[in-house]
Amino acid sequence: METIVNSEDKECQELKNIKYKTMLLNGKQMVETLSSDDLTDLNNFLEVEQKSVTTSAPWNKLSNTIKMQKITLFALLYQNENDMDDEERILLLNYLKDTINKKKLSKVKDILYDKEKGVITQIPGLHYNKQAKNFTIKNNEKRVSTSKSLPPKKQHGTIKNKESVCHDNYAV
Repeated sequence: METIVNSEDKECQELKNIKYKTMLLNGKQMVETLSSDDLTDLNNFLEVEQKSVTTSAPWNKLSNTIKMQKITLFALLYQNENDMDDEERILLLNYLKDTINKKKLSKVKDILYDKEKGVITQIPGLHYNKQAKNFTIKNNEKRVSTSKSLPPKKQHGTIKNKESVCHDNYAV
């Protein structure tokens, strides 16, 4: 065990000697390289990386927990813009959380989301009914039915002798 440690120390000492000699020959200062094996550095790097990924990701690529955080922030902004009280904000927040859980707000076109700021700017079709005190999201897109885009049905040839067919059915 000691021989392994001694050989590693010897190699490290030899490496330091070589670096020192090259510094003297070239006239440049030695730059010490620091290892990034420290766990705190690694954790900090991963946190920064994760934040950069989540802020630059489009709405449909965000996780549900991040979507919920963005929804709560949007509810506060919506309350300030539309002069709503706290009860209406809570109703809005519950409604939006239900729609996310039901995957109704999962597409990019369902929510106008600013990737750079990481903020929901608008939810198109979001309406508040004051009499019923509920929120709804109305679908604004007009869809063409698939039956209209299908080709017309082929009509089979008509029966020329209807009378003979009718008489044959009644014949004994």
